[in-house]
Amino acid sequence: MENLQLCFNAIVPLLLLMFLGYGLKRLHVITAEGFHALDSLCFKIVIPVMLFYNIYTADLSTGFHPGAILFMECALVLTCLGFFFIVPRRVSNRDDAITVIHGLCHGNLAVLGLPLIANLFGENNMAIYSIMVACYSPVINPMMVFEHEYFAGNRVAPAKLLKNIVTSPFLIGTLCGILFKALRIPLPGVVLSSVVSVRNMATPLCLVALGGSFYFTDLARYKKEVSLAVFLRCVAIPAVILAAAALLGFRGIVLASLMVIFASPSATATYSFCSSYSGSATLAAQLVVYSSLLSILTLFLWMFSFLQLRLI
Repeated sequence: MENLQLCFNAIVPLLLLMFLGYGLKRLHVITAEGFHALDSLCFKIVIPVMLFYNIYTADLSTGFHPGAILFMECALVLTCLGFFFIVPRRVSNRDDAITVIHGLCHGNLAVLGLPLIANLFGENNMAIYSIMVACYSPVINPMMVFEHEYFAGNRVAPAKLLKNIVTSPFLIGTLCGILFKALRIPLPGVVLSSVVSVRNMATPLCLVALGGSFYFTDLARYKKEVSLAVFLRCVAIPAVILAAAALLGFRGIVLASLMVIFASPSATATYSFCSSYSGSATLAAQLVVYSSLLSILTLFLWMFSFLQLRLI
């Protein structure tokens, strides 16, 4: 019963904030353009500041797990390569295939993952997950750029991939946190207070922005693609990867971090990539919506199962 209560308390507040965002959109309190601006603010400023603070105030001697990071990167690359090969053979439309691959490979680690780990383990134990998020972004972002360009038949420019790596806001925020921590650079009180304020608004702002991005349209048209992608993203992928992680001996917050990374819903960036590069923006929007909603249930079940098995 205690584990059930812990999972409930970790998940339900996130769901309510997402519903708040959707309600604000339906009531026309915030426009679609306003939510797009909020999403950009979260991605470029708020979440990087949160990652910076999590690292700056953490004990890095216990927050760095190279074995878990290596496992995450290997699992991520193998997953992406597998879907690069399989999806185009199962989804005939090129734009739909591009979108499904992105939705399967790119998870929403920051918006749902950071508050979920905080609810489970406390605000003072965020360093492990924050570092893993920072190591995830420089790998997944250029891989997704490569995917969109390659399957669209365009030449893949190495310079574009390199730029995507070094300009990742999540990586910049984390590296700044590590630098300030390693060099013991003190932040003036007024600056630290501002950083704390931005960090405290990260969870509600990001989840409201996520809820405001929900569009329930064209499901009948994309029922097959959405059903397949959401099942794979929320159930099949984490089942395989987390079983391997548990067998390799990962436990506690490290295993919980891997759970959130590989069981999280499709990233909202799926829509942005499909709008800017190639793919179906309409299908991308549906993948984000339905994977986000289903992941609330599946993450609850993954957490409860691992707690019952005393793995986390």
